[in-house]
Amino acid sequence: MNDHEDDLYLRVRAVLTAAGFEEIATGGEGVHLIHHARGVMVGWMPTQITHPAARRRGPRRTRPVQADLPGLRHAFTLALAATLRAADLTVETHDDEWLLVLDTHHTPD
Repeated sequence: MNDHEDDLYLRVRAVLTAAGFEEIATGGEGVHLIHHARGVMVGWMPTQITHPAARRRGPRRTRPVQADLPGLRHAFTLALAATLRAADLTVETHDDEWLLVLDTHHTPD
């Protein structure tokens, strides 16, 4: 990894932190940043979201929701992308799970 790649990673982290999207430690829920050959991958892991309790006979229960909530994931990804683009960063979307913040100085091998 060169200094320019580190600079991009630190810039992405700073932009997201300033907007309230702090990076979470490896293995935790939240925003994740990963070094990529073309820039920095940004993703979100929502592991602690739960459905509202459903009325049933017996005690109320809250079940964990699978981490694939399409509408919420899409909205969160749009918010992340808008934040990064507002900071003049070039962003590619990869499904609704990951964004790639491009290193505009990257040259393919």
